[in-house]
Amino acid sequence: MDSEPEAPMLVTTQLVRAERVLTNARLSTPREEARSLLGSLLGVSSALLLAQPDRHMSPLEVETYAAWIARRAAGEALPHITGRLDFMGLDIMIGRHGPLPPPGAQQVVETALEWTRRRVPGELLAAEITTGCGAIALALAALEPCYTHIYAVEASPATLDAARANGARYLLNLVISWVDGEGLDAVPEPVDLIVCAQPDRIDFIKAPPKLRPGGALICAVDEAQRLATDDALVRSCSMAPVWIEGRGEGPALVVAQRWGNAAGG
Repeated sequence: MDSEPEAPMLVTTQLVRAERVLTNARLSTPREEARSLLGSLLGVSSALLLAQPDRHMSPLEVETYAAWIARRAAGEALPHITGRLDFMGLDIMIGRHGPLPPPGAQQVVETALEWTRRRVPGELLAAEITTGCGAIALALAALEPCYTHIYAVEASPATLDAARANGARYLLNLVISWVDGEGLDAVPEPVDLIVCAQPDRIDFIKAPPKLRPGGALICAVDEAQRLATDDALVRSCSMAPVWIEGRGEGPALVVAQRWGNAAGG
Protein backbone atom coordinates (compact mmCIF):
# COMPACT_ATOMS: atom_id res chain seq x y z
CA MET A 1 0.00 0.00 0.00
CA ASP A 2 3.06 2.24 0.44
CA SER A 3 6.87 2.04 0.35
CA GLU A 4 7.45 2.03 4.11
CA PRO A 5 9.18 -0.97 5.73
CA GLU A 6 6.78 -3.70 6.83
CA ALA A 7 5.18 -2.86 10.16
CA PRO A 8 3.72 -5.27 12.72
CA MET A 9 0.47 -6.70 11.43
CA LEU A 10 -1.63 -5.19 14.18
CA VAL A 11 -5.11 -3.75 13.90
CA THR A 12 -3.96 -0.33 15.08
CA THR A 13 -1.10 -0.17 12.55
CA GLN A 14 -3.33 -1.19 9.66
CA LEU A 15 -5.98 1.36 10.64
CA VAL A 16 -3.43 4.19 10.68
CA ARG A 17 -2.14 3.24 7.25
CA ALA A 18 -5.64 2.85 5.82
CA GLU A 19 -6.79 6.20 7.18
CA ARG A 20 -3.80 7.89 5.59
CA VAL A 21 -4.59 6.38 2.19
CA LEU A 22 -8.26 7.38 2.38
CA THR A 23 -7.36 10.88 3.56
CA ASN A 24 -5.05 11.30 0.58
CA ALA A 25 -7.93 10.17 -1.63
CA ARG A 26 -9.95 13.10 -0.20
CA LEU A 27 -12.75 11.00 1.26
CA SER A 28 -14.87 12.91 3.74
CA THR A 29 -14.79 10.36 6.59
CA PRO A 30 -11.53 8.40 6.20
CA ARG A 31 -11.28 7.21 9.81
CA GLU A 32 -14.83 5.89 9.95
CA GLU A 33 -14.52 4.16 6.59
CA ALA A 34 -11.19 2.57 7.50
CA ARG A 35 -12.80 1.15 10.65
CA SER A 36 -15.93 0.04 8.82
CA LEU A 37 -13.98 -1.86 6.17
CA LEU A 38 -11.72 -3.56 8.69
CA GLY A 39 -14.67 -4.46 10.90
CA SER A 40 -16.42 -6.02 7.91
CA LEU A 41 -13.30 -7.96 6.97
CA LEU A 42 -12.72 -9.32 10.47
CA GLY A 43 -16.40 -9.81 11.25
CA VAL A 44 -16.45 -7.56 14.32
CA SER A 45 -18.10 -4.27 15.26
CA SER A 46 -16.16 -1.00 15.22
CA ALA A 47 -16.40 -0.86 19.02
CA LEU A 48 -14.85 -4.31 19.41
CA LEU A 49 -12.22 -3.41 16.82
CA LEU A 50 -11.12 -0.39 18.86
CA ALA A 51 -11.08 -2.48 22.00
CA GLN A 52 -8.52 -4.82 20.41
CA PRO A 53 -5.84 -2.49 18.95
CA ASP A 54 -3.07 -5.08 19.46
CA ARG A 55 -4.95 -7.87 17.71
CA HIS A 56 -2.69 -9.56 15.16
CA MET A 57 -3.92 -9.93 11.59
CA SER A 58 -2.89 -12.74 9.28
CA PRO A 59 -0.90 -11.96 6.12
CA LEU A 60 -4.01 -12.75 4.05
CA GLU A 61 -6.13 -10.35 6.13
CA VAL A 62 -3.55 -7.59 5.73
CA GLU A 63 -3.37 -8.19 1.97
CA THR A 64 -7.15 -8.23 1.58
CA TYR A 65 -7.56 -5.11 3.70
CA ALA A 66 -4.97 -3.25 1.62
CA ALA A 67 -6.84 -4.24 -1.54
CA TRP A 68 -10.17 -3.09 -0.07
CA ILE A 69 -8.69 0.26 0.94
CA ALA A 70 -7.21 0.74 -2.53
CA ARG A 71 -10.62 0.04 -4.09
CA ARG A 72 -12.32 2.51 -1.76
CA ALA A 73 -9.67 5.14 -2.47
CA ALA A 74 -10.43 4.66 -6.17
CA GLY A 75 -14.08 5.50 -5.50
CA GLU A 76 -15.73 2.10 -5.30
CA ALA A 77 -18.80 1.97 -3.03
CA LEU A 78 -18.42 0.31 0.37
CA PRO A 79 -21.15 -2.31 -0.19
CA HIS A 80 -19.54 -3.38 -3.47
CA ILE A 81 -16.28 -3.94 -1.58
CA THR A 82 -17.69 -5.78 1.43
CA GLY A 83 -20.56 -7.49 -0.40
CA ARG A 84 -23.05 -6.34 2.24
CA LEU A 85 -25.40 -3.42 2.76
CA ASP A 86 -27.00 -2.37 6.05
CA PHE A 87 -30.46 -1.04 5.12
CA MET A 88 -32.91 -0.22 7.90
CA GLY A 89 -31.65 -3.06 10.06
CA LEU A 90 -31.48 -5.59 7.22
CA ASP A 91 -28.18 -7.15 6.16
CA ILE A 92 -28.50 -7.27 2.37
CA MET A 93 -26.01 -9.12 0.17
CA ILE A 94 -24.70 -7.04 -2.76
CA GLY A 95 -22.80 -8.33 -5.79
CA ARG A 96 -19.61 -6.66 -7.02
CA HIS A 97 -21.56 -4.80 -9.71
CA GLY A 98 -25.05 -5.08 -8.24
CA PRO A 99 -27.29 -1.99 -8.04
CA LEU A 100 -27.43 -0.11 -4.75
CA PRO A 101 -30.57 1.56 -3.38
CA PRO A 102 -30.82 5.03 -4.93
CA PRO A 103 -30.77 8.21 -2.84
CA GLY A 104 -34.05 8.55 -1.00
CA ALA A 105 -34.74 4.80 -0.72
CA GLN A 106 -34.93 4.89 3.07
CA GLN A 107 -37.14 7.98 2.92
CA VAL A 108 -39.48 6.14 0.57
CA VAL A 109 -39.82 3.31 3.09
CA GLU A 110 -40.30 5.66 6.05
CA THR A 111 -42.98 7.65 4.25
CA ALA A 112 -44.70 4.46 3.10
CA LEU A 113 -44.76 3.16 6.67
CA GLU A 114 -46.21 6.45 7.94
CA TRP A 115 -48.87 6.39 5.24
CA THR A 116 -49.71 2.75 5.99
CA ARG A 117 -50.12 3.34 9.72
CA ARG A 118 -52.58 6.20 9.11
CA ARG A 119 -54.96 3.87 7.30
CA VAL A 120 -57.76 1.72 8.66
CA PRO A 121 -56.08 -1.55 9.70
CA GLY A 122 -56.33 -4.35 7.16
CA GLU A 123 -54.42 -6.47 4.70
CA LEU A 124 -52.70 -4.47 1.96
CA LEU A 125 -51.02 -5.11 -1.38
CA ALA A 126 -47.97 -3.16 -2.60
CA ALA A 127 -45.73 -2.93 -5.65
CA GLU A 128 -42.22 -1.60 -6.05
CA ILE A 129 -41.07 -0.53 -9.50
CA THR A 130 -37.38 -1.19 -10.28
CA THR A 131 -36.58 -3.06 -7.07
CA GLY A 132 -32.84 -3.51 -7.73
CA CYS A 133 -31.30 -5.37 -4.79
CA GLY A 134 -34.76 -5.55 -3.20
CA ALA A 135 -34.01 -3.30 -0.23
CA ILE A 136 -37.27 -1.32 -0.28
CA ALA A 137 -39.54 -4.33 -0.80
CA LEU A 138 -37.68 -6.30 1.87
CA ALA A 139 -37.94 -3.43 4.37
CA LEU A 140 -41.67 -3.01 3.77
CA ALA A 141 -42.25 -6.74 4.19
CA ALA A 142 -40.10 -6.98 7.31
CA LEU A 143 -41.33 -3.83 9.06
CA GLU A 144 -45.05 -3.74 8.23
CA PRO A 145 -47.11 -6.94 8.63
CA CYS A 146 -50.14 -5.29 6.98
CA TYR A 147 -48.49 -5.99 3.62
CA THR A 148 -49.58 -9.52 2.86
CA HIS A 149 -48.19 -9.40 -0.67
CA ILE A 150 -45.64 -7.21 -2.45
CA TYR A 151 -44.83 -7.29 -6.17
CA ALA A 152 -41.17 -6.32 -6.66
CA VAL A 153 -40.62 -5.53 -10.35
CA GLU A 154 -37.16 -5.61 -11.96
CA ALA A 155 -36.12 -5.77 -15.62
CA SER A 156 -32.73 -7.45 -15.06
CA PRO A 157 -33.04 -11.22 -14.45
CA ALA A 158 -29.61 -11.37 -12.77
CA THR A 159 -30.47 -8.51 -10.43
CA LEU A 160 -33.84 -10.11 -9.68
CA ASP A 161 -32.16 -13.42 -8.79
CA ALA A 162 -29.89 -11.62 -6.30
CA ALA A 163 -32.89 -9.85 -4.74
CA ARG A 164 -34.77 -13.15 -4.52
CA ALA A 165 -31.79 -14.67 -2.70
CA ASN A 166 -31.93 -11.85 -0.15
CA GLY A 167 -35.64 -12.52 0.32
CA ALA A 168 -34.92 -16.20 0.92
CA ARG A 169 -32.38 -15.36 3.64
CA TYR A 170 -35.10 -13.51 5.57
CA LEU A 171 -37.89 -15.98 4.73
CA LEU A 172 -39.80 -13.17 3.02
CA ASN A 173 -40.38 -14.81 -0.36
CA LEU A 174 -43.81 -15.96 0.79
CA VAL A 175 -44.75 -12.28 0.99
CA ILE A 176 -42.75 -10.91 -1.96
CA SER A 177 -43.23 -11.93 -5.60
CA TRP A 178 -40.09 -11.05 -7.57
CA VAL A 179 -41.52 -10.08 -10.96
CA ASP A 180 -39.37 -10.14 -14.10
CA GLY A 181 -40.60 -7.13 -16.05
CA GLU A 182 -40.51 -3.39 -16.44
CA GLY A 183 -42.75 -0.65 -15.14
CA LEU A 184 -46.35 -0.78 -14.03
CA ASP A 185 -47.39 -3.13 -16.85
CA ALA A 186 -45.67 -5.94 -14.93
CA VAL A 187 -47.90 -5.46 -11.86
CA PRO A 188 -50.64 -8.10 -12.27
CA GLU A 189 -53.42 -6.47 -10.23
CA PRO A 190 -54.36 -3.17 -8.56
CA VAL A 191 -52.56 -2.55 -5.27
CA ASP A 192 -52.87 -0.21 -2.32
CA LEU A 193 -49.37 1.23 -2.58
CA ILE A 194 -46.91 1.80 -5.41
CA VAL A 195 -43.38 2.84 -4.43
CA CYS A 196 -40.49 3.84 -6.63
CA ALA A 197 -37.18 5.44 -5.67
CA GLN A 198 -36.43 6.18 -9.34
CA PRO A 199 -39.39 8.11 -10.76
CA ASP A 200 -37.85 8.24 -14.24
CA ARG A 201 -38.56 4.47 -14.41
CA ILE A 202 -42.31 4.84 -13.96
CA ASP A 203 -45.07 5.97 -16.35
CA PHE A 204 -47.35 8.02 -14.11
CA ILE A 205 -50.20 7.88 -16.63
CA LYS A 206 -50.51 4.15 -15.90
CA ALA A 207 -50.59 4.59 -12.12
CA PRO A 208 -54.32 5.26 -11.41
CA PRO A 209 -55.60 1.96 -12.89
CA LYS A 210 -53.02 0.10 -10.81
CA LEU A 211 -54.21 1.65 -7.53
CA ARG A 212 -57.13 0.53 -5.44
CA PRO A 213 -59.47 3.23 -4.04
CA GLY A 214 -57.58 5.09 -1.32
CA GLY A 215 -54.26 3.83 -2.63
CA ALA A 216 -51.09 5.89 -2.91
CA LEU A 217 -48.07 6.37 -5.13
CA ILE A 218 -44.89 7.35 -3.28
CA CYS A 219 -41.64 8.19 -5.05
CA ALA A 220 -38.40 10.04 -4.33
CA VAL A 221 -37.52 12.99 -6.53
CA ASP A 222 -34.47 15.24 -6.64
CA GLU A 223 -34.59 18.95 -7.42
CA ALA A 224 -33.88 18.45 -11.12
CA GLN A 225 -36.86 16.12 -11.46
CA ARG A 226 -39.32 17.83 -9.15
CA LEU A 227 -41.19 20.11 -11.56
CA ALA A 228 -41.50 17.46 -14.28
CA THR A 229 -42.63 14.81 -11.80
CA ASP A 230 -45.12 17.11 -10.11
CA ASP A 231 -46.62 18.03 -13.48
CA ALA A 232 -46.83 14.37 -14.54
CA LEU A 233 -48.54 13.40 -11.30
CA VAL A 234 -51.08 16.20 -11.55
CA ARG A 235 -51.92 15.23 -15.13
CA SER A 236 -52.10 11.48 -14.49
CA CYS A 237 -53.83 11.64 -11.08
CA SER A 238 -56.08 14.64 -11.78
CA MET A 239 -58.72 13.48 -9.33
CA ALA A 240 -56.29 12.83 -6.47
CA PRO A 241 -54.49 15.07 -3.97
CA VAL A 242 -50.78 15.43 -4.70
CA TRP A 243 -48.29 16.83 -2.22
CA ILE A 244 -44.57 16.98 -1.50
CA GLU A 245 -43.10 16.05 1.85
CA GLY A 246 -39.75 17.63 2.71
CA ARG A 247 -37.18 15.42 4.43
CA GLY A 248 -34.24 17.74 4.98
CA GLU A 249 -31.26 16.89 2.80
CA GLY A 250 -31.73 14.60 -0.16
CA PRO A 251 -34.71 13.94 -2.40
CA ALA A 252 -38.22 14.99 -1.50
CA LEU A 253 -41.07 12.50 -1.35
CA VAL A 254 -43.90 13.12 -3.78
CA VAL A 255 -47.13 11.47 -2.69
CA ALA A 256 -50.23 11.08 -4.84
CA GLN A 257 -53.24 9.49 -3.18
CA ARG A 258 -56.42 8.50 -4.95
CA TRP A 259 -59.74 9.55 -3.48
CA GLY A 260 -61.18 6.69 -1.49
CA ASN A 261 -61.71 5.21 1.91
CA ALA A 262 -58.25 5.68 3.43
CA ALA A 263 -58.15 7.18 6.89
CA GLY A 264 -55.93 10.25 7.04
CA GLY A 265 -53.73 11.64 4.26
